[in-house]
Amino acid sequence: MAKKAAVQVGLFPLCYDIGGGKPGAPLFRVSLSVYTPGKSVNGVGHITQTTSPPLDIGTNLHGEFTYMCVMPKSCHILITATGYPIVNWPKGGGVGPVLQPNADLRMVVTDDWESGTATFRYLDAKGNWQEVEDAPVRMVPCNNKTEK
Repeated sequence: MAKKAAVQVGLFPLCYDIGGGKPGAPLFRVSLSVYTPGKSVNGVGHITQTTSPPLDIGTNLHGEFTYMCVMPKSCHILITATGYPIVNWPKGGGVGPVLQPNADLRMVVTDDWESGTATFRYLDAKGNWQEVEDAPVRMVPCNNKTEK
């Protein structure tokens, strides 16, 4: 009798603060759901900055992750995601518009998913791409409360 292949099961939340370590630097708050069998990530992000004019960009993130091991005990995880504008489309409103990306995220974290560095870019209010390189990444608690 042939053995059945092991079924990979796993879905877990991850939340990160990316950047924001220096005064006036953009902060990218990310809440992701990681689906291990498909090596995919999905979630939302919010990019803010306190400079004038203030930055306030919401984005729906969709992407993937992969393990990068250069030696048996030196592994990292590469997370890549593309963000699209958040649209509140009315129920029964039809197909909706074709959305162009408003954010990109490339993040390398430790094999325990807790910290790392990231490069991200976002579309500003004038339609120009702005890039932030080598931003520190730190895991933060996910807020599971729902607002009323």
